[in-house]
Amino acid sequence: MDKREILSRLKSSERLPYEFLEECLSSQDRDIKHEAWNYVLRSIRLMDKEFIYSLLSFKDTGTRYRAWNEVANFVKEGILSLDEVIKFKKYFKEMLKDSNLTVRSLVWYVTLKPLIEMGVIEKDEIYKYSNYLYELLSSQFSEVANEVKQEFGINCNI
Repeated sequence: MDKREILSRLKSSERLPYEFLEECLSSQDRDIKHEAWNYVLRSIRLMDKEFIYSLLSFKDTGTRYRAWNEVANFVKEGILSLDEVIKFKKYFKEMLKDSNLTVRSLVWYVTLKPLIEMGVIEKDEIYKYSNYLYELLSSQFSEVANEVKQEFGINCNI
């Protein structure tokens, strides 16, 4: 199947097999990955809980980040309960030290605060990951890392 056909399927309203979605969500092609995520958001209420759980622990951390970034909405809309989300928080914590610096910086900067506010993660749990935030200070994400450091009162001195 070529890219045009894949994108067409993802934009359709047909029910797509989870295997196909997983492949698309793991794609190196940004357009395919983006459309696959849009499909997930459009169809989330029709999806099995097991598939939704798999998004929270997805191997591709770009996709996993997107799932965690939607957790507040998933809970608010009754798609997942807070208890269900908490069971998967170790997969979120893994992203605090992700080798993909874009994912790591977004997790610290965008997703962490709402999860703390919801009670998914306790603020005290993040301090042991401060060295990974420290690494961001010497990257292209230094401004973001500085903001996070100040917001959460994290001392990044090694």
